[in-house]
Parts: sequence; C-alpha cells; structure tokens
Amino acid sequence: MRFAAPEFLYALPVIWALLGFGMWFSRKRRRELLQRFVGKDAVGAETGHSPARKRWDAVLVFVAFTGLMLALARPLYFQFDERNELNGAPYLIALDASRSMLAADVRPTRYSATTNALDRFFAETKGDRIGIVTFAGVGYLNAPLTFDTTALRTILSYINPYTLTDPGSSISSALDRAARYFTSNNLPQRTLIVISDGEDLDGKALGLARKLHHEHEITIHTIGVGTATGARIPSQRGGAITNATGFAVTTKLDENNLRRIANAGGGRYYRLGVDGEGLRELRAEVLRPLAEKAARNDMENYREGFFIPLAFAIAAMLARLVLGADRVVRRKPLPGILQESK
Repeated sequence: MRFAAPEFLYALPVIWALLGFGMWFSRKRRRELLQRFVGKDAVGAETGHSPARKRWDAVLVFVAFTGLMLALARPLYFQFDERNELNGAPYLIALDASRSMLAADVRPTRYSATTNALDRFFAETKGDRIGIVTFAGVGYLNAPLTFDTTALRTILSYINPYTLTDPGSSISSALDRAARYFTSNNLPQRTLIVISDGEDLDGKALGLARKLHHEHEITIHTIGVGTATGARIPSQRGGAITNATGFAVTTKLDENNLRRIANAGGGRYYRLGVDGEGLRELRAEVLRPLAEKAARNDMENYREGFFIPLAFAIAAMLARLVLGADRVVRRKPLPGILQESK
C-alpha cells in the first residue's frame, strides 16, 4: 500500500497531540469552573457523566480524526493484472546460434529444441517486453524490446546457425551486445537470459558478467541446453565436423560454466529440459516477480482506498452519537455543600 498525499500522515502526530491537549485543557477548565461554583468539594460534583463512557468518547474522537486524516492521505492499494501490457517485465534473450547447438544429444537438435520451447514461451507470454540477441562468434541484436511476440516467433523461424558467418561460440559477445543496448536506451530494469550449451571459446564471459552486474546493474540468468555426454557437431555437407587431427568434434553441455556466469551476474541457472520446463520455472520464479515489481512503480496499477478509513471515521462519529457520554445521568449523592443547602 502507498499514499497519494502522505503529507497528511506527517500531520497525524500533531493532530493527536492537539486533541490530547484539548481534552486535558477542557477537563482542567471544567474542574476550575466547578471549583469556583461548588468550592473545594468539586471532586465528584459531575453527577451527569459516566467516566467509562467519557473515556470511550475520547477514544472515538481519536479514531474519527485518525480515519479522516488517513482518508485525506488517499491510501492506494496495488492491483496486479497480467492481461495489462503495461504490467509486463522487460528482458533480453541471448540465444546461442553457434554450430555446437546443432548437436543431436537433445532431440531433434539443441537449437530446434530451444526454438520450439521459445516459441511456446512467447505464445504464453502476456505483456512482457522481450528482445532477442543471437550469437556465435559475434553477438547481434535481432529484435529490440517489443510487445509483439508474433514478430519474435517469426524472427526465430528465420534464424539458422548454418547461415552465420562468424564461427565459434562467444557468450561474452552476447553479454557485451546486450549491455550496449541497455545503456544506450537508458533502461532502468536490465535482465538478460542467456540460452546456450555453455561453450565459451574466448573464456571472457565470467569476468564480463561480474563487471556488468556490479557496474551496470545487469542481472544475468542462464539456461543450459544439451547433455553431459554430448554429441558430435554435424557438418552442413554431411557427417561431423572434425578437428585438425581429423577426429570428430564432440560438444558437451558445460553446466559449471553457465552456473558460474549466472552467479557472477546475480542471476540463476536452469536446464531447458525436455519440454522447455526451465523457461517456465524462470517465468514463475524470476519474471513474474519482476513484472510485479515493475507494475508497482506505475501509479496506473493502484486503486483508491480512501473509503476504508473514511468509513471508520463515520462509524466512530455515529458511535459517539449513540454513546451520548454528555447526556447520560448517573445517580450519585450530591456534594456536601449542596446537601447542606438542601
């Protein structure tokens, strides 16, 4: 809960002090007048009042004024609506499109399994602003942050690792490209999701992730694709890619590297899974709270709640009328001076 006019809350202690002083002064003045009229036997002369009801009357006065001040402060309560596009989370997805992602240790291939999972992920997304960065040896911004998930799904269908002319797998190039996008657009929330098999040929990703998190407040989450046993990297001409000695190159999922990058970037590591469950876990544990945090900074997502304290104030004033502390007469013995005069 937040308040649209919190200055009235700052005045609340002053109101309490004035009310307390006013009640004390009124009681003191009343006793002085009674003492002038009755004399020293003024104590007990107030036969028309119930002490218990007077105390309750004072409490109701405090409740009424407190409710009025709270109503003037305009309390606002948060109402999160996932269907509102303004309540989504902004983030970039860095997709590994290197040749190692064509390995078939995940069916049909690592890359196909990833794009299929992302396609379902985009179809289920409501209100998030998503951008896509693809990388092999160099990182490219394929789509800036957008609400148009249909366009993102179309872009995914056109990306082919065989068409990328920059060989290798450089996670640091994706981190650098995402960081330049975040800083050049002066975005306050900076979240990057790296989907990769963890191969990083230049070995600079860990240090860069730590630097970007501490200096540029970029949070980096990673999702691993592949298996620990690995598979051979297929060649476009058929067969498998071989190294300089003629042996087929085998690629394995490097979970340790991806986990270290996520830790350095202040994020979390997930495995993609058979059906893309890693993306769903990421949405539930990271993206949904991130969207709610972003929505809490937007006043459009708050509703007026002044009627609640106002209702308490009105109820307290009505209760004072019913209580009638000044009208209740208690039968008490008259003070001595009045008995003598009688």
